[in-house]
Amino acid sequence: MRILRLLRLAAEAERLRLRRMGRGYAIQAGLGAAAALFGLMLLAMVHLALWAALSTPERGPAWAAVIVAAGDLVLVALFGFLARRRPRDPIEAEALRVRQDALRQVTDAGARMIMIAPLLRSQSAKKGLIGAAVTAVVIGLLSRK
Repeated sequence: MRILRLLRLAAEAERLRLRRMGRGYAIQAGLGAAAALFGLMLLAMVHLALWAALSTPERGPAWAAVIVAAGDLVLVALFGFLARRRPRDPIEAEALRVRQDALRQVTDAGARMIMIAPLLRSQSAKKGLIGAAVTAVVIGLLSRK
C-alpha cells in the first residue's frame, strides 16, 4: 500500500512539474513572439526610413523614422532578453524534489522487501538470515553505483 501511495505521489509531482514547465515555456514563447513582432516593425521602419530618405531632398521624415526604428530596436532587445532568460519556478523545483524523494523511498521499500524475501522463503531460519545478509550486501553494492 505504501509503495502505491509513493508511486502515485511521484506521478502527481511529475505531472505538476511538467505542467509548470509548460507554463514557463508558453510565457517564454509569448515574449519571443513579441520580440519577433517588434523585429518585423523595426524592419518596416528601416524600409520606411530608407524610402523617406530617398524620396525627399530635405530628409526630415527620414530622421523621424530612424528615431522610431531605434525605439523598436530597444524593444526588440528588451523582449529578446526577457524571452531568453527563464527563472526557476519554485513550485516546479519542489515538485521535482518530491518526485525524486518518493521514487527513492519506493526503491528503498523494494530493497527491504527483496532483503526480507529470502528469510520468508527459507525452510530454516539460519539459511534465511544468511540469504537476507547476502542479498543486503549485493543491494548495498549496487545502490552505491
